[in-house]
This record gives sequence, structure tokens and C-alpha cells, in this order.
Amino acid sequence: MRTKISLTGKRLLTFCKLALSGMVVTIPLLLNPWPASTPPPVTSPTQLDHVTLQLQWKHQFQFAGYYAALEQGFYRQAGLDVQLLEGADNIQPAQEVLQGKADFGVAASNLVLLRGQGYPVVALASIYQHSPFIFLAGENSGIDTVHDLVGKKVMLEPQAAELLAYLESESVLVDQITWLPHSYDTSLLVDGQVDAMSAYSTDEPFLLQQAGVDYRIFNPRAGGIDFYGDTLFTSEAQVRQHPQRVAAFRSATLLGWQYALAHPQEMVDLIYTHYSQRHSREHLLFEAEQTNRLILPDVVEIGYMNPGRWQRIAEIYTELGMLEPGVSLQGFLYQSDPSPDLSGLYLLLAGALAAIGAISFVALRFYQLNVAIRREVEDRARTEAHLRLLEERYRILVENAPFPIVITRLEDGKMMYVNPSMTQKFELTQEQALGKAASELYVFPSERTRMMQILVQQGAVQEFEVQFITTSGKKFWGHLSAKQIVFEEAPAAFFSILDIDEWKRLQNRLESLAMTDDLTGLFNRRFFRQRGKEEFKRARRYQLPLALLAIDVDKFKDVNDTYGHDIGDSVLKEVAALLGRSLRDIDLVGRIGGEEFGVILPDSSLPNAMQTAERLRAAIEQLSVHVNGYSIRVTVSIGAAAYHAGQNTLDDLLKLADRALYQAKEAGRNRVVSLTTGKT
Repeated sequence: MRTKISLTGKRLLTFCKLALSGMVVTIPLLLNPWPASTPPPVTSPTQLDHVTLQLQWKHQFQFAGYYAALEQGFYRQAGLDVQLLEGADNIQPAQEVLQGKADFGVAASNLVLLRGQGYPVVALASIYQHSPFIFLAGENSGIDTVHDLVGKKVMLEPQAAELLAYLESESVLVDQITWLPHSYDTSLLVDGQVDAMSAYSTDEPFLLQQAGVDYRIFNPRAGGIDFYGDTLFTSEAQVRQHPQRVAAFRSATLLGWQYALAHPQEMVDLIYTHYSQRHSREHLLFEAEQTNRLILPDVVEIGYMNPGRWQRIAEIYTELGMLEPGVSLQGFLYQSDPSPDLSGLYLLLAGALAAIGAISFVALRFYQLNVAIRREVEDRARTEAHLRLLEERYRILVENAPFPIVITRLEDGKMMYVNPSMTQKFELTQEQALGKAASELYVFPSERTRMMQILVQQGAVQEFEVQFITTSGKKFWGHLSAKQIVFEEAPAAFFSILDIDEWKRLQNRLESLAMTDDLTGLFNRRFFRQRGKEEFKRARRYQLPLALLAIDVDKFKDVNDTYGHDIGDSVLKEVAALLGRSLRDIDLVGRIGGEEFGVILPDSSLPNAMQTAERLRAAIEQLSVHVNGYSIRVTVSIGAAAYHAGQNTLDDLLKLADRALYQAKEAGRNRVVSLTTGKT
């Protein structure tokens, strides 16, 4: 029987290396015992292997996929007799699995904390791409922001470590909150016996809606804490001793979740009839709808785990003092975890990788032929006719290549040769290209200078991903293979280019799910800081200008108090939309707090940043937001700062912009203030 191989750009579990005279082309492959869309092989009922799954909580739609796998016979087809163990407030799934009381379990992102503490847990599949953990507070509790939790009585459940991470990231003093054991009873919130409680966005809000109680939700994603939710896991011993059982259970479970999300009404009836009537059918349908939004089955393959995202979760816990620095996650992720089910992306990626291999082969072949010619001239071992034959061969190869090929002079970077594919892609004639500086084809010409330095220093074939621009202004991402050669008796550089723009766009679309602020659609604070760090490093390394704007909506609390939070949210959306359409494509804008926005301006000096800031301030001052018959106008205060040699990190630049913002507000608001070294 042939093993199916699925290609993915996310998991690099098996590396197929094609060694071509010193150049390595790496192609990532993922080996899956059974793809999630294909049932496991049917096993005779007499061979059923009894296993247990410890659920995280009591029976409800949160575990619909496991019920579906059981009722639809997916577990039995995989040779498994599965027993589901209902959870309770005194049961910790990880403890049950590690003590051998259960073979598998369902847990939250605190799994990575356990792994960091040395417990041998193994994550098999992250069912929820976004965690459902939230804080709930009554509308009349006096809690308008997460910072208002200080001094309040809050119920917190044991598994909600990420909510503590959320508070820490917002600089909320957790030791000044009165923490109470969780009763899982929303009536305490309704009666005012507690001010707030940890909850699942898929569950408790329904009870408050049913009771006619207004409430506020504080979601960690608003503060850049976007963790995985319910994750199927097991122990290292289980993986080591029963690898086939683990693979079969995981595959059948994912089939169960596919079925459950495709048949929510059927699953609600099943849960209500056979498992529990603790929740009404209406409650279960609410949970089903909210669960679908967190699992994202139409965008991400169910169970997909991004190693980089798990690593970032561990880093956040480390930054907040919940994990020791340097914790390794080796062995934490099950090796057969799947990737996003975007078949178009797979095909595009497969084609891209194949084309990259072809490009690299052409580059290498050109180099080999070039070296061969030089050697033959030096050794005088070949005839002049044979040299012409070799030249003709590589000329035909390059002229007919289906991707752009460019040869530039090493001395001044001007183009000496372009093939027909290059002129077509960049929309210019051969006459226009020859003698033209290749740097004019780059969105950021400084990147070409950096690449040429690497090429000259390291030799061999070098691979880069850069943005190009055509003569008509169209931008696209290209995978570039480069090699230093001799052309027409002069030092030169050989480049071959593959358009990977669509691939990058699909890849970015997937990544943006975890990087976007839910309310405004802008980057959230975590991703804004991540990209900011990248731009800061780039500016520092190449001594490029970089500026940052800190923008705060003036007296926004008055808007909320006067018109209500829904209208306040509409105002924030309009301000965010104006910022987004008023900036360049290369600028980065994010929501970094309740009513605070940040703008990163690459390749911008402080005077240019001041002009941009003043233009934004004036535009927002003229903005009129029409909601529910109201016409609302707001102003903003803006602090501007620019990178200078004395700054070591992005935080230095952020602090400078924040000080400028503070001075703008102290001076009367609705103005722009800039700082250079802490002075106005």
C-alpha cells in the first residue's frame, strides 16, 4: 500500500535534499498515516483496542467531535473501543493522563506550561485555533476596561493560565485582585456576589443573554494573547509504546470533528438525547455556532498546529515569568500534526517549490557551464568549436527559461543581459533593460545592496525572497536565486526569479487570522510589536530612517459614557479605517490599546513623520461618525519619534513616542508633539 504524502509549507518533518554539486534545494514533506479527510483502515471488531479519553469538562458541544467519532463508528473503524470520561471541577485532564488513569485528554494552552515544567505531555492536535477563554463582567459592575478588575472579586478556573498572561501583558496588578474559587455559576455574577469571572465565549454568555443581563467581554486577543484552545494530547509513554494507537485515535478524532461541524443540528440532538440535558437545545446550538468561529474549519485544517505559534505561546509565558527562560519544546508536538487544508495553497506551494528547484538548477547549470568554459580555455584541452557549442547550449537554456533571468555587472549593478521572460514580466523592452540599474526593479533598493554583499562574501548559489516592482508600478514577491559568475570577461551576477506573490498572499492570509484585532481589522498589539521589531532591526542594521507614531483618541471615555460602548466601538472602527486608507502600503498600523493606535513608518525621517502625523490629525478632526442618529466627532493626540543611533530596541522607540504623546495630551490634546532624545 502506497503512503500518501501531503506537501506543506508549515511543518518541516522530512527533508528531501537534492544535492547538486554543493547546492542544496530543501523540499518540506509531511508524512501522515491517514489524512484527515480519509477514514482509517477498517479493523475487525474482535481486535478493538480499549482506550479512554478524559474530557476537560462536562458533556456539551465543546466535545462534539469526540461524540461524532464514537457514534459514526470512526473509532471502531480505526480498531478502537473508546470510552469518554466526563470532566468535573476537581479533575485535571493532564494529571489523569500522566498518572495513567486515561490514555488521552483535552486541555487548554497550559499544556505548554506543563511541558516547560518537565511533564512529558505531547500535543496531538489543536482543535480550537483560538482560545474561548474570556473574562465576563456585568454591565453595571463598574468594570469598563480590564484594568478595572483591580480591587474586584473575580472567579478564576484552574486551567485559565492564559487569562493571567493577558492581565500581566496589560500590566494589571494581579495580586491586587481578590481571586475566588470558580463555582461555574453565572447567577453569582447576576446577583453581584462576584464582579467578574473567567468563562468560555462559547458557553456562559448564552446564560446571561437568556437571563436578560447585559455584560462585558474582555478577550485576551484584544491584548495580543491569542493562544490555541482545546488541544487533544497524550503522554510521551503512550506515543512511544503505542504509536499506531495514537495515530489511529488522532485521525479518527479529526474525522469526528469534521462530521460534527458539518452536522451541528444532528450533534445537538445526539448530545441532548444520549449524553446530557444540562444545556438546552438552544444553548447547545449557540455553543455550536461559537465553536465553529473558534475552530475555523473553512480556513484551517482541523487540528492544525503551527510550531512557531506554540513557541510564541511559550515565549509569552516566559516573558511574563510563568516559564523559565530557554525551555525547549522538543518532543512536545506530535510529529504527524496536519497543516492548513488549503488545497490551492498546497498546489501553488508544490508548483513553487518545483519551479524553485528548476530555477536553482538553471543557475547551477549556468555556473557549471561557465566554469567549464574557463577551465577549458585555461587548459587548452578543448577546441574553440566545442566552446562555442557549450555557449550555444546555455544560451538556448536561458533564452527559453519560463522565468526571468538577469545578468548584471558586478561593478555598477547595470543589466548586461535579460531573457524574454524577464522583459515580459517587468514590462519593458530589451533595449530599455540593457544598461539600466537593476536596483530600479526592487521595491527597496537597499535590499539588493545587502544581497550583493552576501553573494560576494559567501559565493555559491544564494536564495532570497524580495519584493520587485515593474515599470508600470505593479509589485510582486519573488524568489531569487543568485550566483557570481564571469560574463563577457567581466565579474557579473546571475539572477533567476520566480513569482511567488500568490503563495505569499495566501500564506499571509492564514497568518493574519492570529494577528488581527477583532474590532478594527488592524494588526493587534502583539503582531504590531513583532513587525515593529523586524523593521527596527532592518533600520538599525542598514542605517535606514524609521519613525513611529503613538495615536490616542482624546477623551474617548466620554464617548463611551455618553453614547454607549457599541457606538464607541463604531467610532474606533471609523478612526481605524481612516488610518488604514491614509497611509502607504509599506506603513504598519495597529491597535495597541483600548483607544490607542500605533503607526510604524519605514524609510521615514522625523520631519516626514511629523507631516504624516499632522495630516492624520487634521483628517480625524474633520471625521464625522454617524451612528443611530448621532453625529460624533473626535480628535486625537499624536506623539512622534524617530530611530537614532542611541536606541537599542523597539521599546526605546516606543517609550520615546509615548512620552511625546503624553506631552501632546498635557498641552491640551488635538496636537502633534515630537521628541528626539526625550526633549521637545
